[in-house]
Amino acid sequence: MTQLIWLHEDCLRATHRLFTEAASADTARPVFIWDDPYMTAMHYGLKRRVFIYESLCELPVDIYVGDTIETLRDLHSQWGVDEIVTGKTPNPALKAMMQNLRAEVKLSAIADAPFVQMDSPPDLRRFFKYWNKAKKNAFLYDGRP
Repeated sequence: MTQLIWLHEDCLRATHRLFTEAASADTARPVFIWDDPYMTAMHYGLKRRVFIYESLCELPVDIYVGDTIETLRDLHSQWGVDEIVTGKTPNPALKAMMQNLRAEVKLSAIADAPFVQMDSPPDLRRFFKYWNKAKKNAFLYDGRP
């Protein structure tokens, strides 16, 4: 195996570019780390956790429980992977984890097509603050290039 695909909550769909731009399925293995202390720190309630879990059930992914950074380090060394590949995110906590991992391993973050084009960076602290700004442009795209 040459790549470990780290799925986090911002790339939980089978059509994410992460799956097509990472190595082929026989040389890459997708994982999700169920990190309760992280989810608690992010104030994820039961409904959000259930949504994440149900999304994971629809994906070809192995789920591990533990500290995200420690688990990824362990999997990286156990499996002898060359690189960890993940999805880009605006989440500062996930960005900090990525930076921490980059000090020890090769980590690439792949950007996905944005859900909506916004004029300025979104306020990600609460969904409805984000949505009230995003919905103005979210339904303008009619599918034509």
